[in-house]
Amino acid sequence: MKSVARRFRLPRHLRVPFAGKAFLLITLGVGVAAVNTGNNLLYLALSLNLSLILLSGFLSEGTLRHVTLRVRLASEAFEGGEAFLAVTCSAEVKRFPGISLVAILRAGEDPATVRFPDIAPGTSVTRVVPFRPARRGVLDSIHASVSTRFPFSLFEKSVELDVPAGVLVYPRPFPPAARCEDLPVAAPSGRPFLSGRVGAFPRGVREHLPADPVRDIHWKTTARTGRWMVKEREGDATPGIDLRVEETGTPEAFEVHLSEACGAVLELERRAVPFRLRIGDRLCAEAHDPDRRSKALESLAKARFDRASPPPVAPS
Repeated sequence: MKSVARRFRLPRHLRVPFAGKAFLLITLGVGVAAVNTGNNLLYLALSLNLSLILLSGFLSEGTLRHVTLRVRLASEAFEGGEAFLAVTCSAEVKRFPGISLVAILRAGEDPATVRFPDIAPGTSVTRVVPFRPARRGVLDSIHASVSTRFPFSLFEKSVELDVPAGVLVYPRPFPPAARCEDLPVAAPSGRPFLSGRVGAFPRGVREHLPADPVRDIHWKTTARTGRWMVKEREGDATPGIDLRVEETGTPEAFEVHLSEACGAVLELERRAVPFRLRIGDRLCAEAHDPDRRSKALESLAKARFDRASPPPVAPS
């Protein structure tokens, strides 16, 4: 039924604001007066009003036709927190400019409104707007509407769009209260928790991490590979923290565990502590992976509750 309704729905939606309603009433009154009196001046005024209505429809259609929207994340998005979207309105295939365009995106708890006063033909304009995602996961598409009141603000013509987005929303980060006693406060040497730092015998090289000092850079390997590489030494590897999210219990409890794990990931990364993340039996992020933060957050955002998992057995 939805596909049938989508196929036969009108390509444009028309709304008449207060100014348009007043103009239509005046036009109707001029028409009635012209018929009753036969005054040529009133017929001329009626023709002018009707021509303005036709001109408004023609120009507004030229403004909306072939307008496209593109959406991408301008910051990391967490469930319930404020994030930013970069919205690009394009008139690259148009010969008529996009004038007085208003885009409304229904991507979060409240609709985000973006205004594009003027877009020249063959160009595009990008605006950054805040939005607050209501749930974690992947937003494959965002429902949006683009409207204009050009040229006389008598009518508001709009078109509905499904904008491909691919926006990844991470879980709401809860403070890892249950794991606070397990999170180390500082490394024994007072340095960040990164392996390969103070040992006597080098065992290899690895990619540079933000917390690595300049003195640990292996310049020969860096010059050969074209990437920043640092020395890794024997005997000084700090054991990583194991984070595990069980896929048992209720969906509400599963969401709470994801939020706690998200908070733990952010806190461990802030302290430069290596960690491993497992969701159920799947290893999602390795301790010494330079990209472990993004992999862990992506896995937490895409995690699904397995309803077939048996509930935990209460101890007798």
